[in-house]
Amino acid sequence: MKITRLILPFSVLLLLSLACRLTASDSPPAPDSPTQASATPTTLSLPTTVAYKTVAGIDPDLLSLDIHVPADARNAPVVMWVHGGGYAIGDKAYQMTDKISLFNGQGWILVSVNYRLSMPDKGAAQYPDHFLDVAAAVAWVREHIPTYGGDPNRIALLGHSAGADIVSNVAVNPIYLKEYGLELSALTCAAPLDTAGFDKAKAGDSEQEQWVNALGNNPNYIAETSATLLIQPNIGIPPMLGVTRGNDRRQQIETEFIAALQAAGIKATLVDATALTHNEVNSQIGAAGDTVMTEALMKFLTGCFEQ
Repeated sequence: MKITRLILPFSVLLLLSLACRLTASDSPPAPDSPTQASATPTTLSLPTTVAYKTVAGIDPDLLSLDIHVPADARNAPVVMWVHGGGYAIGDKAYQMTDKISLFNGQGWILVSVNYRLSMPDKGAAQYPDHFLDVAAAVAWVREHIPTYGGDPNRIALLGHSAGADIVSNVAVNPIYLKEYGLELSALTCAAPLDTAGFDKAKAGDSEQEQWVNALGNNPNYIAETSATLLIQPNIGIPPMLGVTRGNDRRQQIETEFIAALQAAGIKATLVDATALTHNEVNSQIGAAGDTVMTEALMKFLTGCFEQ
């Protein structure tokens, strides 16, 4: 499938309305204070925030990633995190403290990724910008993470909400990583966590506005960015973990995504997160007392990295 870009009229009022109308569960809290595990002497002089690509006229922070390295990292697996926020808000620093402690405590490197957003002052991103940005971040990690003590052949790509929609597309559709000379096999595994975007035609009206705003410049975006519809066997799609929660419609979409992967012969795990809110699927990862997300995610990732 060829990536196409069709420029449509871009309404500032629509974008501002979208940001205001995002539900409370989509609205991120204040960014966590930067937290970094003790660095080894070889990584002390390395930058922990870097630009993974540059685009003229775009704030470099929107195309940057944060690298959290555990002490004595040597050939360490890498977990990449893609934030949510309805394609319009969010940042790589939000809700990271528990994730840093969790993954660094396991001896893994954590990389949190920013990408252009679909707001006038945040890159005015349209299809396929978001997907290509995250693919570029994967390519940067593959090339540079050995310098930080990471293993470029063990990369897990995780995301929540809009970040999950982006992750699912990058992990099942080879065109985005191919732009940077990579195959889907560049990802060891992926975990797109809690999105109705797997099958956009089946999602409710309340979900549609964010996709029209961010992806609607592609008149075929519903078919071309619904990951469930893009799954094919034997193209290198990595093992996946997903969750199911929310109303019946959302649970059906999320369950059918995992079922489609399994039908294509791809290892896929579904976590019952019906006890959690949308935001808690994110915030409970690594949180004290969590009984839903952390154990299931760590079991999945450990199995992927030990293959």
